Amino acid sequence: MEEERLREEERRRRIARARRRRQVIRRRRMMALGILLVVVVLIVAAAVTIYRRNQERKQQEALEKQQQEEAAAQEEAENNTLHIRAVGDNLIHDAFIETGSDNDWNFDFLYENIKEDISDADLASVNQETPLTTEHENAAGYPDFNTPSEVGDALADAGFDIVTQATEHAFDQEETGIRDTISFWEDEHEKITLLGIHDSESDSRYQIIEEKNFKIAVMNYSTMLSENHSIPEDSSYMVNLYSEENAQADLEEAKQEADVAIVYLHGGQDESVEPEERLQERVQFLAEQGADVIICSHPHILKGYELIEKPDGKETLVYYSLGNFVSAQSSLENLLGGMADFTLTKEGDEVTIDSYSMIPLVMHYNADYTECSVYKLSDYTDELAQEHGIHEENPEADFTISALEEAAGNAGELHTEWNFQTDETDEEGTDTGESTGNSETDSQSNDENNSSSDQNTAEDEDNGGSGNSSLGDNQNTDEN
Repeated sequence: MEEERLREEERRRRIARARRRRQVIRRRRMMALGILLVVVVLIVAAAVTIYRRNQERKQQEALEKQQQEEAAAQEEAENNTLHIRAVGDNLIHDAFIETGSDNDWNFDFLYENIKEDISDADLASVNQETPLTTEHENAAGYPDFNTPSEVGDALADAGFDIVTQATEHAFDQEETGIRDTISFWEDEHEKITLLGIHDSESDSRYQIIEEKNFKIAVMNYSTMLSENHSIPEDSSYMVNLYSEENAQADLEEAKQEADVAIVYLHGGQDESVEPEERLQERVQFLAEQGADVIICSHPHILKGYELIEKPDGKETLVYYSLGNFVSAQSSLENLLGGMADFTLTKEGDEVTIDSYSMIPLVMHYNADYTECSVYKLSDYTDELAQEHGIHEENPEADFTISALEEAAGNAGELHTEWNFQTDETDEEGTDTGESTGNSETDSQSNDENNSSSDQNTAEDEDNGGSGNSSLGDNQNTDEN
């Protein structure tokens, strides 16, 4: 019995041990399974994290790539868009010279109110009507102008990139004036593109400006010189005087290098805000030769502007006169100027005019010229208009904001009916060989170096302050 009991106890102990072993094994298995599950969860979590991070990285990379592509596209679009502004005649009379001398020969005050508008443009041009001198004792206003070179410094500081100097006053100081002016620009402001005057016979009459994705050919001609001065034959190269032969040759050559051509033409009359026939003929000829933009100066009054269709179906933008930019002349018409404002766009090799307008400007000076500055008409005030020095010269002058706005409105966009003709065979089978109003005979008789249609005005037109003030090519004077 004792043995049976012992065997039973041993059997039970074996069963208990087996049960404990199974429990231990089960617990170990559960622990292993738990660990495995944890590992699996951790692996899955890690995989998910890695996947998410990869996705986020890919999304970030895609976003950055998209942003880079958009930035590149925007940069490309910006580089294929060129914003240009241009102003008219910068005519420095004696009154401004005196004010500048009292201001330590600093002329920044003339342009401070429109400096931001000039600097904002990709390219900005001004017609510097007169030669420049570094010798203050030689500075002079009307009739033989000699402008202090600090005016050039002020123009550069205002943000102008292109300066045109082929005007009727270009030879006022003869060869010395030409050479001094060129030396000043080259020595002091070499980045500015100077047009219209030369000190070497080998100089090209046009220049190529590379700005953004554009190659712009720019050229400047004057249709006249002051009656007080004539250029000797051996110095005729010093001023770009207009002729159809020169303009045709220059545009033909320039268009082979550039994708857009801008012509600055100094000439015209004061008879109307609409262009006179002679100016229209010149504009038509230049457009036919490939000019994309034509900007005219000289009449000292604001004229209209328009987009005209060329014979090839493309378009030319024309500003017939931007009037005075700076002057001490004393009529509302002479004190209202304009700033051409247009944008070119480029697609492939094709350049088009995307938008265009003209911003009216007002030349302000008070009675003693201690305050002189150009304003946008939109910034000009009734108070300034009432303080204008014009009232000293002419107490009856209607120089008000409303009068200025009306005059600016009259010089708005035009819609001229053009009659371009290309080389065609007429009904009789004869090649016409010319464009309307621009025959070779016309070119030879009217576009010689001293054009008779424009030349007779230079003596009177640029007087400011007191004395005679003329508006244009017909010697129309205005007693102040």
